[in-house]
Amino acid sequence: MGKAYLNRFFLMAALTIALVYFVGAYKPKPISSTIQKEKFWADKTHSNSKYNVIFIGDSRLYRGIDPRTVSKTLKGLKVLNFGYSSGGHNEVIFNEISQRFVESDKTRAVVLVLSPYSLTPKAQENSHFNQEKERNKKDVFNRRYIAPFFDFFDPVKPSEIFQSNDTIQGYHEIFRPDGWVESYKIPSNPEYALKVYVNDFRDNKVSQDVLDKVYDQVKEWKKQGIQVFAFRMPTTQAMERLEDSISGYKENEIRMNFEKAGGEWINIDDRYGYESYDGSHLERKSAIRFSDYIGNEIQKRMN
Repeated sequence: MGKAYLNRFFLMAALTIALVYFVGAYKPKPISSTIQKEKFWADKTHSNSKYNVIFIGDSRLYRGIDPRTVSKTLKGLKVLNFGYSSGGHNEVIFNEISQRFVESDKTRAVVLVLSPYSLTPKAQENSHFNQEKERNKKDVFNRRYIAPFFDFFDPVKPSEIFQSNDTIQGYHEIFRPDGWVESYKIPSNPEYALKVYVNDFRDNKVSQDVLDKVYDQVKEWKKQGIQVFAFRMPTTQAMERLEDSISGYKENEIRMNFEKAGGEWINIDDRYGYESYDGSHLERKSAIRFSDYIGNEIQKRMN
């Protein structure tokens, strides 16, 4: 009697496990996976991988530059998108990426994505980066190596079950292992971020002190044999006009001082020819197209 009961128990347990995996495998993917998001940021922050070319900046970077596309234009050089939400340009980030480079006898380059907000005092708090960097080791290990095996438990809204993924309203995100978040919104609203940025620049302008530290770091990288590039990420014409009027961002002056320090500024052709889903960040297809463009521009200037 006891043996028959155990057999039934193990049979039911096996069927239950199989059913859970079957449902998990065939249920629709969420438009933004919590488990994949947590793995993405833990991997980006705590990986020991080494790279030839590292991009640094804020969310316009991590949503707007696809390293795989850039790498193809750079003949296979390893490329990392090291952008963070509201990310700044400062010693904390500079020191962090110094540990991510390949050996000094190989090609190395830094690409600074100098958005107006990334040069403000608030951006230098590195709140998103610090949150990930200071996360306890057990949590980091779980996010990187354990939780991804159970991503079939990712919550899915009822509306996501009965519609094809590309028609579901909301913020769509796909987290790529090289630091890019492939992003788009349904419906898009290219004017959404304008009001947000009016508030973001209130008592928070581009800082000359931050810029001076950037120029000093450019000189230091050059001494180390690291090429340094910079550009202003494309966004909408309305957003650029707003930022120029309230942020204190003076692009020509920044470009001249950056070049004086030894960096190479990349002027973007057709800078308003890319689509933004919220008025700040590039939609995924535009991000790929721009990544190809910027990769080719960097390749032209590579030593």
